[in-house]
Amino acid sequence: MEKTRRTEKNRIRRSFGERLFNACNVTLFALIVLLIIFPFFNIVAISLTSNAEYMREPFIIWPKQPTLEAYQYMFATPLIPRSYGVTLLITVSATVLSTLITSMLAYGLCRGDLRGQKFFMIYLLITMFFSGGLIPNYYNITRTLGWSNNLLALIVPNSVSVFNFIVVRSFFRQLPASLEESARIDGANEFTILFRIIYPLSIPTLATIAMFVAVGTWNSWFAAMLYMRDEKLYPLQLIVRNFVVHESRPADMQNLEGLRDAAGNRIFLNEAGLKMACAVATALPMVIIYPFIQKYFEKGMTIGAVKG
Repeated sequence: MEKTRRTEKNRIRRSFGERLFNACNVTLFALIVLLIIFPFFNIVAISLTSNAEYMREPFIIWPKQPTLEAYQYMFATPLIPRSYGVTLLITVSATVLSTLITSMLAYGLCRGDLRGQKFFMIYLLITMFFSGGLIPNYYNITRTLGWSNNLLALIVPNSVSVFNFIVVRSFFRQLPASLEESARIDGANEFTILFRIIYPLSIPTLATIAMFVAVGTWNSWFAAMLYMRDEKLYPLQLIVRNFVVHESRPADMQNLEGLRDAAGNRIFLNEAGLKMACAVATALPMVIIYPFIQKYFEKGMTIGAVKG
């Protein structure tokens, strides 16, 4: 009770300068949040605006008569669902593969008794700051590995992230050595220790690096532009990028005559709304997934970066 009363007195005794400072902080951060949210809100609003309303007033806060014409047109062909499937396949495969390889590498190199540990650490850190370049990578993937127009070119090359490796290794080194010692006394081998003891204790850190890989893979389009020749293998981001930046509609969309209303009259689509609908379709899955893993993400970033 005494502590509560003291806290209340401290609140009452706040000076005018403190209250003004707090009010300015709240106002500033509210404006920052508004600046972050409004562009995405505006994109959604334009995607729901008809062509006639957009021509009358290009700056849209919220359409007077929302319409799903752009989304209907976008999903009227198998192109977008197919590209969604390709992107989902690439993202899931790359995330699982990268998380598994990175965590196994971190577990091996966090042990103090490994011969050549310093050499491997230096080797990995060099690749973090220096790259072989675009042309050698392209030649290696297309000629040496023969993965031109192959989805493996979008999954395998980024299996190991040195930054993620450092985060996971830092966390593994914080785990008590007695866990491994007691498991070995019970007859557990390295794989048993890793998959049944280390991994369950590392869920926040593994979720963090998995989120990094998933977001990066989902938003990637440059590698697909280099290695994919068949439009059927294009991920969603490359299709949207070509449409939004170069205004190049995919072949399936070009062959459509357009939507028609109940009377059979052709509906003239809002071109800007169609682009915004594509942008919403690409961003929405990550926006939906992130809140479910946010608690692991925040905890993993904190406990995985305490010490190197």
